[in-house]
Amino acid sequence: MKRKEQRNLRNDVLIKRYGNDILHSDEFEVALSQVHHHRSSVGDHSIHTARAGLTICNLINKTGIRIDKRKLVRISLLHDLGMLGRDERYRNNFICGYLHPKNSAITAQKLWHDIDEKSVKAIESHMWPLSFTMPTSKEAFILCLADKVTAIGDRFNPKSRVIVSAVL
Repeated sequence: MKRKEQRNLRNDVLIKRYGNDILHSDEFEVALSQVHHHRSSVGDHSIHTARAGLTICNLINKTGIRIDKRKLVRISLLHDLGMLGRDERYRNNFICGYLHPKNSAITAQKLWHDIDEKSVKAIESHMWPLSFTMPTSKEAFILCLADKVTAIGDRFNPKSRVIVSAVL
């Protein structure tokens, strides 16, 4: 098995462990069917973002800096759920890009009942610098970076679709 496949399998175990309730929510089910970045779905993108975030987290952990992996997985899975129904909610992609982080935080509060303020802020800041809300925690910075890297892969990599059954 290739190293990338092994890393994805390890990350998928953590995604299931920390985000199983989110992955099986009605909102995430809708996210799996809504197109995002032309080739992916909101759900696929969120899973890719969680994977990328965990990979970044593991690299940072080698420096002795500790990251809350549970929080990182949960905010990654929730960060774009505010754009569900994008065509009905937002006039255009620019407005969606600007407003969906706040709406994602509202959705996150419904799905993650004991969410802390740092996690809410992380979700609200994931579109920085477009959103003007700068990330203020380690997890928020990682989410912001993982989201950007994943969006590029979703947009330009024809193999970007994650096999959802592997995670669910």
